[in-house]
Amino acid sequence: MEVFLFIALVFIYILTAFAVPDLIVKRVWLLGFVAAFALTAISIMFISTGKQTVLMQESEMNWYYFLYLFGSMAVILGLINLWIYRKGVLNLFTRTDEDDD
Repeated sequence: MEVFLFIALVFIYILTAFAVPDLIVKRVWLLGFVAAFALTAISIMFISTGKQTVLMQESEMNWYYFLYLFGSMAVILGLINLWIYRKGVLNLFTRTDEDDD
């Protein structure tokens, strides 16, 4: 299923790269990243606060543990990257199409 999702996203990116201006492409894909980032953060928060039995014990080393570990790392790294590039992100959404020459 992940392969189909990857192929679909690449296809959509190719279509948007040829059909719309670069500024719009950057905005759309950054918003997609931020939305996926927020959903990951919210789902990790629900898993950790809900005390559900989705995750196994660390000694069992189930793949859910690795998913939780790397999901948590992705949230932290995403926050750091958004903080580092905050001026570029703000400029991307406040700039108009005329400035893209």
